[in-house]
Amino acid sequence: MDKNSLALFCDAHFHLLPSEEALQGLPFLLGRAVTAAHSPQEFLAQEARVQALEKTDCQVKPGNDSPRERTSELFPCHNAAKRQNDKSSAPGNDKGERNLLQSFGLHPQAPFLDERDFALRLEFLEGLLQEKRIAAIGECGYDFFTPEFSAKRAAQEKAFAAQLDLAARHKVPVIVHARKAMQEIFAAAGALKEVPAVVFHSFAGSPADARSLLSKGINAYFSFGKPIVNGAKKAINCVRALQIERLLFETDAPYQTLKGEKATSPAEIADVYQAAFELRTAGIPYEARPSFVDFCGAIEKNFSRAFLC
Repeated sequence: MDKNSLALFCDAHFHLLPSEEALQGLPFLLGRAVTAAHSPQEFLAQEARVQALEKTDCQVKPGNDSPRERTSELFPCHNAAKRQNDKSSAPGNDKGERNLLQSFGLHPQAPFLDERDFALRLEFLEGLLQEKRIAAIGECGYDFFTPEFSAKRAAQEKAFAAQLDLAARHKVPVIVHARKAMQEIFAAAGALKEVPAVVFHSFAGSPADARSLLSKGINAYFSFGKPIVNGAKKAINCVRALQIERLLFETDAPYQTLKGEKATSPAEIADVYQAAFELRTAGIPYEARPSFVDFCGAIEKNFSRAFLC
């Protein structure tokens, strides 16, 4: 890889504050990314941290003990000086290129505590949308992975419907979390079609499922993370088979760990990209392969289209 490459990694979904806590302040790579928060308190703390990061000359500050120092050196924040001098790129402004976008959503694993909590969170979310402080709503959706989560089905349905309505009215994308819930996602196709873009975080369906969602008029993007490194068949088949224009990648840091790992670093987006590139180019003669830089550029265009930035 050319050390002066202008390619950027784009992480479609991670969690900034939990990552910093889990990594005990270790430096990590950020190219362009969307960080999620799921309570008003978390969002306000996240927003302050994002603003601090946006003021730095570069979001990549590797230390001597950083496990991702090599990768970080390859992908400097090449537009840092431009963003530093461009007031329109400040967080919350809908003009200019921003490296670190924010999302907020009522997570399906804990959609709300009671009706009062639901009303307060929804009011907070709508305030963020009105003030253009977030680039997307999410994570939102369904999670029926455990009996405990399944018991909250009615609350999940209520929270998801309300968030899709807000996304359509305020014309912002949504980041969808769906586990053991493909049937419910298809049932919501009419509402999803009204949203500017739908990013399926860690998509768990098959290539046929993805194509079916697209055929229903949903402007869908399908995001994949470390499971493609660990042999997840459905995810691997999707990365190989879907149009490149519909692919995104993520870390879900500090979560979505592999066996034996305590935490995922946002820097591991480099590993996800490399694995995806190898899946996409397997069997293609070397001289006919696209460059890795071109591959990164194509995904960055998808990121910009999906998050309207």
